[in-house]
Amino acid sequence: MRERSFDSVVRRKVLIAVAPLGGLVLASIVAVSLSRNGYASLAAAISLGASWVAFVFRHEVFERGDRAGHYVTGLRSERATREELTRLGSRCFVKNDIRVWNGNIDHVVCGPSGAFLIDTKTNRYRFPDLAIARRRAKWLSDKLEGHWVTPVICLVNGKRAPFEHQRVWVVGVDELVEWLEARRERPVDPVFARRVLGER
Repeated sequence: MRERSFDSVVRRKVLIAVAPLGGLVLASIVAVSLSRNGYASLAAAISLGASWVAFVFRHEVFERGDRAGHYVTGLRSERATREELTRLGSRCFVKNDIRVWNGNIDHVVCGPSGAFLIDTKTNRYRFPDLAIARRRAKWLSDKLEGHWVTPVICLVNGKRAPFEHQRVWVVGVDELVEWLEARRERPVDPVFARRVLGER
């Protein structure tokens, strides 16, 4: 079975999230069409039914809309980080969207300055995100035959200097590449990383 990319997963989640709203819009269009073609009673029944559904499930509809917005924002943030990492060129092996047991690793960078696991966030991170980043860095270290992997949270809208929080580095996207290149961890051969983790 072909592994789905993060982009395709987000598209699917957005479609599922906005499906109820789409259904209400479709019901309204059908009701207007029926009304124009002389089926006023049926159009009224469909309109009343759609209005009742919208009222009863209004909270769920709004929550689903909010979730869809979060998915799209997250995808845009990951694309911003991905674009920034292209500046590393052939000096490093960069792989995006690696599937793991309970989600995905947003980005991995391996090269002369070390190995890095990068989790992208838009504005802020939560306390549990630190532990998740550390666990996934340990998993990646095992995959890379014991090479140390530095866990990083990249804030796309973060404008402060890089800092370390509970053994996880927090770096703004604008400083990310310069910060990565300035690190002096144990080098990881990009060819080795590509062989272990697969193509970009």
